[in-house]
Amino acid sequence: MERRQAHTTSEHLNIEMLHELLETQSFGKGEKLIYLPVINSTNTRAMQLAREGTAANTVVLAETQTAGRGRLGRSWADIAGNNVLSSIILRPHFSPYLLMMLAPLALVEAIKATCDVQASIKWPNDVLIGDQKVAGILIETSHDQSGQLVAIAGIGVNVNGHVDLLAHQGQNTSSIQILPPAEHTRSTQQTVSRATTLEEASGHRVSREALIAHLLHAFERYYLSLQEEERSVAGSRLSIAHMIRETWRGQLSTLGRTIQVRQGERTLSGVAEDVDDGGALLLRDHSGELVSVSWGDVGYTLPDEQ
Repeated sequence: MERRQAHTTSEHLNIEMLHELLETQSFGKGEKLIYLPVINSTNTRAMQLAREGTAANTVVLAETQTAGRGRLGRSWADIAGNNVLSSIILRPHFSPYLLMMLAPLALVEAIKATCDVQASIKWPNDVLIGDQKVAGILIETSHDQSGQLVAIAGIGVNVNGHVDLLAHQGQNTSSIQILPPAEHTRSTQQTVSRATTLEEASGHRVSREALIAHLLHAFERYYLSLQEEERSVAGSRLSIAHMIRETWRGQLSTLGRTIQVRQGERTLSGVAEDVDDGGALLLRDHSGELVSVSWGDVGYTLPDEQ
């Protein structure tokens, strides 16, 4: 997708500009783009629409949410007019766990195309710049009235503003999944959890319209390839799904690091060695055992300065 420069002085999304920038086949095209300035949650609304039979590949956008949700049941407060708050209605024919890989890959690509900043993925699907969180993703699944599987890909990105200034205004700045403040662990290590914005990372304000257009273009390319692969007769097993898994794995900044994984009251710690074919994290704990982790809240740790 050719990079375009798009600017707006309005705090509200310029939907006309967004339509002009979209280069998708289906995602967000025409009536498949729903813009609601204030909403309880884009994921909640998208799921309601999906269950009622709204067309696949419809995108719900908002300026602010009053009841945003993140992974593991967390709430999320946004910064009106500064973020991208989006949810995409999907009816995948492939295994839904691949959306956990597809969505952050598309966002990393979109960030690079929009503002020339290289992001990475913290397992399973948070997007970071350096060790600072810039976006979070929430995948939810259900069934519509006909019993067909529906999935919602909620993607929230901290785009404009500066975290320190926004914090003084009493705003939550940690994107879709709220992370706790950085805190010292029982050892002499510190959990890394500070947030950032694309404006901070790039040094200039970023067009939300351009970011959304690049995101939907990349997301659609991966998604339609997977849909087509599932419809085709089985052939070469050097598949699109395998390629997406390997590309996602290559973008994981988690691998090779000492981490903590919080699972409710339980905390696992060790070195993140790899991921398996289903996306589970393979953690080498301090006893030397290799543990498969399918869910949890990962915190990076860094040794205190010597």
